[in-house]
Amino acid sequence: MRLPKSRAFALAASILAVILRIFGIALCVLTVVLCFAGAAARLSIVGLVVDLSRMLPDVIAGYGVMTTPFGGVFRLDFAIMAVVFFAADYLLCRLSRALRP
Repeated sequence: MRLPKSRAFALAASILAVILRIFGIALCVLTVVLCFAGAAARLSIVGLVVDLSRMLPDVIAGYGVMTTPFGGVFRLDFAIMAVVFFAADYLLCRLSRALRP
């Protein structure tokens, strides 16, 4: 089946891909910051981390939370969501290129 070529759909897919890429990068940065002792408290992002944890699907929320040698925690659930965002970004970029006339 051939997809109809439309600039509007290509533009929407590109914009959504950029948004998902930004979310993925933000989750990667947050995952690294949380690996260090007290970083969340010093940056006052504890509330943000709790809110993000509540927004995650129940299947992976809290999955793979491990202590690190640096005194912080590694959040595997955040890392998994970052990978999902990057995969969706990639697929939307491919779709956007396919839809361009």
